[in-house]
Amino acid sequence: MKQLTRRAALMILATAVTVSVASCEADHKTSNEPVVRELRILEPFPDGAEHDPFSRPKPTLHDILTRIWDATNNDAVKGLFLRVGPLQGAWGSVGDLVEALNEFRSKPRSVHCHFETTDNVGYVLLASTCDRISMTPAGTLSLIGPAAVMVYARSFLDKLGIEAEIIHMGRYKGAGDAFIRDDMPEEAKESMDAILDDLHAALVSATASRSDGDLDKAQVLIDGGPYTSSTALEAGLVDSVSFLRESREEIKTAAGVKTIRRTRMLPKQDPLTLGQFLDLMIGDTEEPKPSDERIALVFVTGNITDGESEASGEAVSGPFVRAMQRLEDDDDVKAVVLRINSPGGSALASDRMWEAARRLAETKPLIASVGDMAASGGYYIASAANEILAHPNSLVGSIGVVGGKLNVEGLTEDLGVHTFVLQRGARAAWSTPVRGLNATERRAFEELLRATYARFIERVATGREMERKAVLAAAEGRVMTAQDGKALGLIDDIGGLGQALQRARTAAGLGPDSAVELWPPTKSMIEMINELLSGNGEDGSRTLARLWLRTGPLARSLPLEPWATTLRTLANERVVLVPPYLFSLR
Repeated sequence: MKQLTRRAALMILATAVTVSVASCEADHKTSNEPVVRELRILEPFPDGAEHDPFSRPKPTLHDILTRIWDATNNDAVKGLFLRVGPLQGAWGSVGDLVEALNEFRSKPRSVHCHFETTDNVGYVLLASTCDRISMTPAGTLSLIGPAAVMVYARSFLDKLGIEAEIIHMGRYKGAGDAFIRDDMPEEAKESMDAILDDLHAALVSATASRSDGDLDKAQVLIDGGPYTSSTALEAGLVDSVSFLRESREEIKTAAGVKTIRRTRMLPKQDPLTLGQFLDLMIGDTEEPKPSDERIALVFVTGNITDGESEASGEAVSGPFVRAMQRLEDDDDVKAVVLRINSPGGSALASDRMWEAARRLAETKPLIASVGDMAASGGYYIASAANEILAHPNSLVGSIGVVGGKLNVEGLTEDLGVHTFVLQRGARAAWSTPVRGLNATERRAFEELLRATYARFIERVATGREMERKAVLAAAEGRVMTAQDGKALGLIDDIGGLGQALQRARTAAGLGPDSAVELWPPTKSMIEMINELLSGNGEDGSRTLARLWLRTGPLARSLPLEPWATTLRTLANERVVLVPPYLFSLR
């Protein structure tokens, strides 16, 4: 596609483009008719403006929260009907939904929920917020308790003739253990046990709301999973077994309304004229800039990489730095909220992004809101904020450094590939993958890691206004839930995105209805097509590889994408800030 000219692209697309967008509902029409609104939360949600050009756009968590907040402020909305699916590892972000839905329920209004199949995190949402839960007859409730799958593959690499040379800074920093060990170190087990204990306690607490607060009974219910519809009803985990149409009728009766309307989850896009479409395709339009006093909501989502162009599903340093500089200089932007959902990545990119965030925090309020995870490089950036909020089960910390490379000398020899290294300079070929590190190269590499670790500690101490000794007590690469991190000073308060936005408005002296500018802005389908055709953004082969790693046959049981991301980041930079474990936590 990248080899097509713009004129050829226009000719191809002209016959296929629809220049108007039809509304899927009458939800936004002005009406005082009492209604129930239906929201679908059927799968894990991206936490920012993440775009997959090969599938339909998905609503972000912010999109869903905005619809709930709109319903809360609309007196004509007498109830909410939620369709819930498996939410997998969104242990932290689901707290945002619970927070928003409980605010909706602060007035006497009904919240009914229905599911075909759901899991631990989905049931936390259901049990914590729903007045009535229904389940389809052929459905499954996978209420089974949290588990972490830890993978170690040294023997596998040995069979391939590959040796991983990984160096860690921090006793708990075991990000490379997956490549250099076959067993789980005690430090990893200690940290993961603490995380699982916290998540398990949250699940027990939510389940206990279905057992009159009896925690022991809740534990028995979790141990009894998974459930069919009949066994879930018998156990009292759901209130009825019914099809979707029947469940809709139940909430209409409970709310005393005649109408239930499905809420458009994605923001409505205005129709495009043919002229506007052509302007967009040939690059003659400029992005409109808001002019009202407002706050900004900036998403830092996915692996942190260094570069100057946006990449789908990643937080890239260059675009972020430019955005923060623009927001810092814009007098109408009165405060900024950083929504972070990242396991870290590039040490260089994290430091660039920290500096841009810190400069902004010195001129206007900057509040960090943690989604499911702000670990390693993600926490590095969060520490620049004036204040950090997180839900109890969000993962934070992982203050440590890892670096290394893969030595494929054995593999190349087995394949009959012979390499000869010629160098000028004692360490000129230290990064080559066809031999291991020698003693002098390893010493120099360890010094690079020590300097990066010291800088990490210094950045956190500066941003958090903590003594270096206190930061070290929370460091060593240990990842933890926010409730444990709060005790060590890593976060300021327990709270979600809604509270972060409210605090930003208060700090800025703005009212509750003041505008929110989103960055990165949501892209339309036309813009994504244009990006693909123009050659900007993520390389197509990387996009396809990332999609396979997410949706391939092993993706549900093994953390393939984090593995590939860690290896790619190590290959690019050698010194990285990534979580201490590669695991699947559900």
